[in-house]
Amino acid sequence: MSGVMTGGVSRSAGRAGPALSVSDLRVSFGGNHVLTGVDLDVTHPFTGLIGPNGAGKTTLFNVVSGYVTASRGTVKLDGADITGAPQTLVGRSGVARTFQTPKLIGDLSVLENVLLGIDGRSSLLDQVRQAVSLRGRGQANIDRALSVIDTFSLADSANLDAGSLPLGSQKIVEVCRALVSEPSLLLLDEPAAGLGRDDVERLVEPLKRWAAGHGTTVIIIEHDLELVTDLCDDVAVLHLGHIIARGTPAHCMSDPQVVEAYVGISDRGGADGDKGGAIGKGAGGVNA
Repeated sequence: MSGVMTGGVSRSAGRAGPALSVSDLRVSFGGNHVLTGVDLDVTHPFTGLIGPNGAGKTTLFNVVSGYVTASRGTVKLDGADITGAPQTLVGRSGVARTFQTPKLIGDLSVLENVLLGIDGRSSLLDQVRQAVSLRGRGQANIDRALSVIDTFSLADSANLDAGSLPLGSQKIVEVCRALVSEPSLLLLDEPAAGLGRDDVERLVEPLKRWAAGHGTTVIIIEHDLELVTDLCDDVAVLHLGHIIARGTPAHCMSDPQVVEAYVGISDRGGADGDKGGAIGKGAGGVNA
């Protein structure tokens, strides 16, 4: 690893190259080859990472964010090599992420959980330790956290215990906590899983505005292909540990390899005789 950045990274307006560049990334757990040579350059504000269950999507996030070390390959953030850097250093370099299951501290308020994100370029254990001193946070940090909370229409819940909120609101709180550090790269792992359509709308529109206003690059893993189509003009499809298609959502969802990977039919036609076999963005049972 060389050239790791420790004080944040430039925003999209000043970028001369990809926000994230992954080259020949390989990860194995025992004899299970999860990533088998992933190459991915991210240049769009929103990129969707989709693929069948078990494709390696979360593992890719884990490598980029420093939770898993790849056996081979490189990871660069705005040109700076962060390959093999620990999670805390990756966070200080400008990467934030959410998880499939919210990792909030239920006995802390929504505001207190979001405040943890200001120092959230530290481990979860360190965040728990910080919790005892949250009441002493400066007003500027409190105002900053409240601003993010208000952006996502959760101001009325700011002083409620995070654990008392429904799942949809908890997942939005976790997004707020990730955004309060103003990251250059945000990794969202199935943020809409378990959310109703109203909660999805509460998430999507503010997220679009935030990314545009702060120059944040967002990569999203998501089962909801309609959401991916709404948010992303760039999609990468991961299957069996490598990228099999890249392009617009419409292009990827009609790609024969993608259709085959999802539903077991090729461009020669499915059981009903249709040619093309494009994946409908609202198709039931089609998971990313």
